[in-house]
Amino acid sequence: MVDFLLACRGTYNNEVPYHNFRHVVDVLQAVFFFMLQLGALPHYRHHRMDAPTVASTEKSLSHIITPLDALTLLIVAIGHDVGHPGVNNAFLVTLKAPLAQLYNDRSVLESFHCAAFSQVLRKHWPKALDQRKMIIDMILATDMGLHFDFMGKLEKLKKKYDKEGGPGVWEEKAANDHRILLCALIIKCADISNVVSLEPSTHKKSTGADVF
Repeated sequence: MVDFLLACRGTYNNEVPYHNFRHVVDVLQAVFFFMLQLGALPHYRHHRMDAPTVASTEKSLSHIITPLDALTLLIVAIGHDVGHPGVNNAFLVTLKAPLAQLYNDRSVLESFHCAAFSQVLRKHWPKALDQRKMIIDMILATDMGLHFDFMGKLEKLKKKYDKEGGPGVWEEKAANDHRILLCALIIKCADISNVVSLEPSTHKKSTGADVF
């Protein structure tokens, strides 16, 4: 595990102001917090018992997140920006950079992160590649160029949830597709979140977690 983490850290450039390993730690912490709140990971022994959590019932979407999904989300949080050059997709496309040409101007950096992270996993955690498709789907979801596409998918999922009363009535394939989408949305939220500190007693505004 230490070798894996050190190898991942080595792929990030500390000279890049934002997309460096500090960003990875922020995203990892956000995902971990989300998983605790959704009940996808068990609370550790010293967890505050009065801290608010989202109940995971058969009618909540969080119920369909498996422990393997939670682990995959944590793995993706660590490797979702490996090798980031510090510029965005639009810059690379405009520049006609070799990387943009390689990936046909579509999700250039995210596709590169998928490929580079796969090499790290192949050497240090090959078993994780059993989840390769989900890993790719999650990393591609961090492309802000697809932001409104994902917001549309979330709105459709919410309407389906409201209409049908939860995943308990969904067929296996539909439930699996929605589970992958939910995980992609979680890593997306973690990726664009900022480091914040709020006392539970002051956090009165709904965060939309009731949907999950």
